[in-house]
Amino acid sequence: MNRKEQIDEFYELIEKLPIRYLKDVKNSDLPEKGVYFFFEDGENRTNLNQKRVVRIGTHAVQANSKATLYKRLKQHSGPNHGYGRHRMSVQRELIGYSIRNKEYSGEYNEWGIRNEKSNKIILIQEKKLEKEVSDYILNMPFIVLKVEGDSSKDNLRAYIESNSIKLLSNYCKTPVDPPSENWLGLYCDNNKVIKSGLWNRKEIEENSEIDFYFFEKLKHLINDMK
Repeated sequence: MNRKEQIDEFYELIEKLPIRYLKDVKNSDLPEKGVYFFFEDGENRTNLNQKRVVRIGTHAVQANSKATLYKRLKQHSGPNHGYGRHRMSVQRELIGYSIRNKEYSGEYNEWGIRNEKSNKIILIQEKKLEKEVSDYILNMPFIVLKVEGDSSKDNLRAYIESNSIKLLSNYCKTPVDPPSENWLGLYCDNNKVIKSGLWNRKEIEENSEIDFYFFEKLKHLINDMK
């Protein structure tokens, strides 16, 4: 199969998974471990009434990590009051860059600087933007694929995440399902986001190819959730 055919098969498989929203989801609604795929309103596949994936992520890919899927997703959306911490979430950081560049030219210059994570003055100044990022993510539909396994960098969750990003990323490739001209990610500081069409910054390098057994493993995982 060529890449377009592979992407078509990928979407045919994942459309079997239920759509969720973080503003509604509870811990009990989710598997303890898994891989998640975010979408956005207004971001559809080319010439199709089908949302395109804009972010892929997982958790517990370091040895001895106790992170659960729900806790990781809450790091992205932030606590109930809405003032999350983008220095703990790449997704928050990248979306925040884009909102800042689109709406707040010359402001929030310390956004993304890890050394400022304990600077109370900076954190207070960033609260408005943190809230906007939370609101944005809470309204992003997503699906979850249950993937069990121990915490390690080579576990099955890391494998599914990596190969999904490699497949969907348009970075230095002929675009398949490129972002719309209004996609917020086009305002991002990170060129990989702009060129890939994803709120990701790893596994999107040029000439990256998916593993031969990726679809076989993906089908097996989805069938196990039925």
